[in-house]
Amino acid sequence: MKLAINGGKPVRTKEFPEQETIGLEEFKAMGRVYDHTRLSHYRGNWSESFYGGPEIQKLEAEWMEKFGSLHAVPTNSCTSALQIACGAIGLKPGDEVIVTPWSMTCSATAPLMWGAVPVFADIEEDYFCLDPESVKRKINKKTKAIIAVDLFGQPYDVPAINQIARAHNLSIIEDAAQAIGSKGHKSYAGLFGDFGCYSFTQGKHLTSGEGGMLVTQRHGLALEARMLMNHKEAVENDIFDQVGTRSVPYNDNPHNGAGFNMRLTELQAAIVSEQLKKLDRFVDMRTNNIFELNLGLDIIPAIELTHTRELCTHSFYAQAFKWDSKQAGGLHRDVYINAVKAELAGEVGRLDKGVPIGNGYIKPIHLMPLFQEKRHWVLKKYIREYKKGSCPVAERLWKDELFLSMYHALPLTDQDRADIIEAFCKVWQLKEELL
Repeated sequence: MKLAINGGKPVRTKEFPEQETIGLEEFKAMGRVYDHTRLSHYRGNWSESFYGGPEIQKLEAEWMEKFGSLHAVPTNSCTSALQIACGAIGLKPGDEVIVTPWSMTCSATAPLMWGAVPVFADIEEDYFCLDPESVKRKINKKTKAIIAVDLFGQPYDVPAINQIARAHNLSIIEDAAQAIGSKGHKSYAGLFGDFGCYSFTQGKHLTSGEGGMLVTQRHGLALEARMLMNHKEAVENDIFDQVGTRSVPYNDNPHNGAGFNMRLTELQAAIVSEQLKKLDRFVDMRTNNIFELNLGLDIIPAIELTHTRELCTHSFYAQAFKWDSKQAGGLHRDVYINAVKAELAGEVGRLDKGVPIGNGYIKPIHLMPLFQEKRHWVLKKYIREYKKGSCPVAERLWKDELFLSMYHALPLTDQDRADIIEAFCKVWQLKEELL
C-alpha cells in the first residue's frame, strides 16, 4: 500500500453527496412569492411598509417564536447585521471595540464603519472563542463594546465575557453566524448579548444564498437597528414631519443619523422560513456525523477532537481538530492533511471540486494587509500597532495546529463516513512515507 500523494491508489475517487440546501418546500415558497409579483414590499419611509412585506414579517414572527427573541430584524447579510449593531449601540469615531483575530473578517471590520477602532484579543486554546483574560487586558477608557464570535458553532464563554462587560459598562454584539441552533445558559446562541447576528450564506445551517438576521431583547435598540437598516435619515424626516418633533420612539444617535439599504427580499425570507422548519434536522445530521467520525478518528493520537463547552450545545458549522506534531514524530500538520486530502474526493456541485478539509482556518485578521498596512482611514487616524505575536494562540493554531473538516455538513452514509475515517487512518499508518 502506498499513499495517494506519492502515486498510490486513493481511498475514494467518487464524489460525496452535496450539502442539503434547497428542496421542494423552498421552491413552492418561491412560487408563492412570484405569484404576488412583488419581490420586496419595503419602503424607506415612516409607514407600514417600513416593516417590510408579508414574508418578511412572517419570518420575523417565526424566528422570535423559535429562538425566544423579542425582536428579529432580517438583513441582507450578517456583515450588514454586524455593522447595523455597531451603529445602533452608538459607536463613534475613536471608540475601541474588542474583537477576535479568528473569524470571518467582518467580525473585526464592522466597527470601522462608524470610525471605531478594532482591538484584537487572543482566543482560547480549546474552544477558539475570545479568551476572557486576554479581553480584560485590552480594556481601557476608550473601550465601548465587545464583539464575541461563536466560532465554528461553539458559544463564547458567556458567564466570563458578560461579567467583564457588565463590570466596565460595555455592549456585547454576538456574532452567531456559525452557531444557529447552538444552546447554552438556558438560551439560544445569538441571545447572549445586546445584539445577536446570524448568516444565511451558502454553507451555513440555513441558507437563502445571501442574507442575515439581527436579534435583540431591547425595544429601543431594535427600532434603531430597523432605522439604520432601512434609510434612517428619510424615515426620521417622515417622523418629524408627521409628529412635529424630534422626540422619536427609539435610541436617537445623532452621530449615526444616516441609514442604509440593507434589507432582505421577500423571496429570501420565504426560503429561510422553510429552512427554519428543517433546522433541528440539519443540526442533528451534523452532530450525528461528527459523533461517528470522532469514534473513528479518536484512535489517532496526534489528533485532538472537538471540545464542547460545559452547559452548551454545539451546532458544528465546522468540525475543528488540533494536531500535535510531537505525537506524529515531528510530522507537520500541513504535510499530514495534504496527504489525507489526496486520498479523498470533493462533494457533488462544488464549483472548485475541492476536498472540504482545510489547514489552519484563515490567517489571523490582525496580520492581514488591511491592518498591517493601515489601509483604512480609521487605522491611519487612530494610530495603533497590530503586531505579529500579539495573539500568540491564534497565530500558533493557524500556522501549525488547527485543521477543519466540512464533510460533516453533508448527508453522509455509513460508507461515506467509513471512507473519510479510512483516509485519515491510512495516512497515519503510512506517515513514514511523509517523514
